[in-house]
Amino acid sequence: MKLSHSGLIQLKKWLILELNIKTNHMKSILAILLTFLSFGSFAQAKPAATKDCFKEWYTLFKERGANPLADGTHEVIITLRNGTYSECFLGKIDVAGGKLSGKLLIQKMDGTYEEFDKKVSSTFQNAEGALKEELREISNGMSASVTLADGDVIRLFFYKNLADKPKANKKAPGPGALVKL
Repeated sequence: MKLSHSGLIQLKKWLILELNIKTNHMKSILAILLTFLSFGSFAQAKPAATKDCFKEWYTLFKERGANPLADGTHEVIITLRNGTYSECFLGKIDVAGGKLSGKLLIQKMDGTYEEFDKKVSSTFQNAEGALKEELREISNGMSASVTLADGDVIRLFFYKNLADKPKANKKAPGPGALVKL
């Protein structure tokens, strides 16, 4: 079968059209497959574990300790916890003679500070309604843990006074590495 010149042109146009349609169809299928694959990868991603900020700060201070605090205003981490739940905020408070001496201020999102609005449980208050003197002591860069009127427990961490990380001891190798056996 012999095709004329015009027949060849028609055949060429038809092939180009068919290839474009099939290419676009293939592109659509590929796009759909990629979409499903990306959904699958998101579905398999594990949610981030909830961190216990109190436990992290407490462990850090127990391991490293803290340097003594000078009198003045200090930035602190305010930890609030109730059972296994904890939340941490930035704040500041005055210190005098190694004890809490002023009102606790909590930092707001705009960087300003306002007085902390939760009250200490009556069990931990003196006759004037202030925190008892023996609970104002700062030890190892941490305040005492005190229960608030709403049942939360508060503790302050003076993070800028955290001691430097101690150098680790070098482990000894086995005897074969040091002496001829």
